[in-house]
Amino acid sequence: METDGRIAIAPNARLLDLVGHKLAVPGNTTLAEVQKVFHEHNFKYLAIHENERITGICSRERVGDLLGSQFGYSIYAKKLIRDYTIPEPEILVIGTPLATVLERVFSRPAEHFYHDVALVDDKYHLAGLIPVDNLVRFQNALLSDKLNILSANEKSLLRQKGELADLAERLEVANAELQTARDVAIESTKLKSQFLANMSHEIRTPMNGIIGMISLLTDSEVNEEQRHYCQTIQKSAEALLGLINDILDFSKIEAGRLDVSNEETPIRDLAEECLSLLSEGAANKHLELILDIDPAVPEWIEVDPLRYRQIINNLVGNAIKFTNDGEVIVRIRVQGGAEEGYFLHTEVQDSGIGIEEKHLHTLFEPFTQGDGSTSRKYGGTGLGLAISHRLATLMEGKLGCESENEVGSSFWLTLPLSVTKAPDSITPQRPLPKGLRALVVDDHDIASETLCRQITNFGPYAAPASDTFSAMRFLKEAIDANDPFHYLFIDSHLPENTTEELCRQIHEDESFSDTTIILLSPVGKAPDFNQPNSERTSKVLLKPVGPNGLEEMLHRAKPQVNATTKAEEANEEPQRIAEQKPLRILLAEDNGTNREVAITILERLGHKIHMAENGMQALDILRSEKIDCILMDCQMPVMDGYETTRAIREGFHGVSQNSVTIIAMTAHAMQGDRQRCLQAGMDDYISKPVTIERLAEILHGVSIRTSNIAQ
Repeated sequence: METDGRIAIAPNARLLDLVGHKLAVPGNTTLAEVQKVFHEHNFKYLAIHENERITGICSRERVGDLLGSQFGYSIYAKKLIRDYTIPEPEILVIGTPLATVLERVFSRPAEHFYHDVALVDDKYHLAGLIPVDNLVRFQNALLSDKLNILSANEKSLLRQKGELADLAERLEVANAELQTARDVAIESTKLKSQFLANMSHEIRTPMNGIIGMISLLTDSEVNEEQRHYCQTIQKSAEALLGLINDILDFSKIEAGRLDVSNEETPIRDLAEECLSLLSEGAANKHLELILDIDPAVPEWIEVDPLRYRQIINNLVGNAIKFTNDGEVIVRIRVQGGAEEGYFLHTEVQDSGIGIEEKHLHTLFEPFTQGDGSTSRKYGGTGLGLAISHRLATLMEGKLGCESENEVGSSFWLTLPLSVTKAPDSITPQRPLPKGLRALVVDDHDIASETLCRQITNFGPYAAPASDTFSAMRFLKEAIDANDPFHYLFIDSHLPENTTEELCRQIHEDESFSDTTIILLSPVGKAPDFNQPNSERTSKVLLKPVGPNGLEEMLHRAKPQVNATTKAEEANEEPQRIAEQKPLRILLAEDNGTNREVAITILERLGHKIHMAENGMQALDILRSEKIDCILMDCQMPVMDGYETTRAIREGFHGVSQNSVTIIAMTAHAMQGDRQRCLQAGMDDYISKPVTIERLAEILHGVSIRTSNIAQ
């Protein structure tokens, strides 16, 4: 019934290792008998069991106190021990974790703190009593081990701190060396870039002289052989100048001196201008150059026009250079949404030699090309794409490429748009009559489909035909159905010279008198066949066809209501223009080309013209000259048209002619622009391009108002 002796307590001890003795008495044992047991054993506590199950613990002091009470030994000697056990004894099962045992024992009330703990098995049979002293020694052993571990950790941390200090010192030295190396590299880069810039400028000066003098020599009296030599020299000089320009741009970027300046830009006009400059190169290689602008693209956007033109010229120029057969397509779209924002997406796709996948990752690195052999075959510095990529980054955009070798390439430029909602489709400012129909004859499916879509955007119905045989059948069927085609767009270079035959048949057949022929011709490749002697001569629309040029052609070639009306209009216009009263007109326009066009029209109408290139100059003229009407451009430097109009109406800058008629003559043609002009104080609005008829009509109204005021 008992286990005695001293035990050594290890920190990883089990509960059984902490047992002090294993001694229990039945619960029906009398106090006197229990006292005898205590006299036989030097234990402070005994376990009490009922039917071998432990039910409690009794103590030597408790039994002694009861037997030695004032009521006498005889009274309590026969009392049973079960009635005098310690209240709420701690009885634990063998599998109880040591941590739980320590927590329970040391959290007991003070009067129970020194009571032994009874350890039982799963049937509550006694496994032994654990003295609190053993638990205290075990706890002390655990604390000692933890202190030893903490001490060891502290020493380890001190050692690591020393190592980190050494490492920090070495890193500081290394950083200082790297900073020095970085400063040297930056200075070297600046010196290199400055050298390149200086050399480029120095070379450009004599190169411009060479090109200029060769141009003058070519225009002088030289024979054909000498002219050929001059042209060869000029082309070589221009090619060399292009290389120098690339190096100059790259050096500016490297030196951090290339800035991006966003401004309101007519993106459609800019895209058409870019492609028109490159169209001759495409025509010389018999490539189809296609411009496809989605009607949802805004007319005006915030962008750096110089840098956008530079990127597009490079991408389209490369596409033409590396494409020997097929087409080059330029697509301009609006992408994105309200959450991620809206972007202008410009894609240049070609059917050229393509780029192998292994070369794509180095495509935008300077002085490299997709394949080293291409530099020998096609020429170039390998800087164009590197410059374009860096320009796109400066414009907060992205430039990327997808390509397949021997199939073609697709380069794309994405620039952020400063709009909060998706732009609406552009509404034509001069709507065409309803019911107009157009037939497009072109053997290039993509070009035909694109042109049909562009025509439809302006109102007329458009249908494609791939050859002249199909076109004639469609035309005759339309006549028989009393629904003729009003426009006939024909590629001027259809296979087997069938374009000339189709034009001849249309001109000679009176049933097609209401059909206007529009020849689609590449730049410098006008049709070489003679048109019949007829008033119905064919009109020419240059490729690539853009929205502005197409809209102007649709209006120029639109059918008249009848012959009488046409004749009346022809006679009426010169008379109406001739009868106009001369006006003193102030033309406020900063663009030289637009200024020249407007002056030519106004001189034909017989008006006196004062010119200003910005709003401040306009105010100076208005203070010194009597003016009947101001034709005001909205987008001007120094002071724009809106500010100038408000200054005039409010009498600022000493202007007394507050009620002078102000007509907005601007390329701002989006929805809301007219209202903005009127809100600024302008009297009327004309969108560019300006026609003589529309301007004459507006000025005729001004003339009438001026006459009424004078009376």
